[in-house]
Amino acid sequence: MKHELLEIDDHLVMVTYHADNSGLLNEAKTKGFPLIGTYSVIKHPPHTQPGEYHLHVYDGNNQIFAINQSGKGHDGYHGVRIPNKVYKALKSKHKDWLIRPDQIIESITHTYIMSPITELSYKEILNEIQVVGNEINLYEKVNKSKIDESVQNAGRADNGALEERFRNLYIESVKRLQ
Repeated sequence: MKHELLEIDDHLVMVTYHADNSGLLNEAKTKGFPLIGTYSVIKHPPHTQPGEYHLHVYDGNNQIFAINQSGKGHDGYHGVRIPNKVYKALKSKHKDWLIRPDQIIESITHTYIMSPITELSYKEILNEIQVVGNEINLYEKVNKSKIDESVQNAGRADNGALEERFRNLYIESVKRLQ
């Protein structure tokens, strides 16, 4: 048994511990609930309506990403690659969450437009045509709804990039059929 006497302000504190059982306390070295290894997670409810539940994932005290239940990035974490063991733990513990098998957090301008079309297989092109087409339809619905004009303007810029990508994907798919 070992004793240490600490003086804090006008108080004396005696700390007693056994030498064979004196490991370091690791409290407050992570945020949220343990996920795997040094990684932890905090689940938040939607902050707005409509909104989504989302997860904030930390390595120690450092946030490495945040993801919505739909698989889209949250708080600006778009196009981030999820570490392998974190991906496996999230898929196991949050089965109802959409997390892409390529482990990249989905986003319109980062995920879809990252891969050059010439590097995609024909199947990937057809899949991306469908996904990008759905995103374009979503932007059109948003623009028809009565929402804040700044949100609509941001959507128009992204929608233009999506429409161009959609055209190029469609052209490449037709070329490959010839």
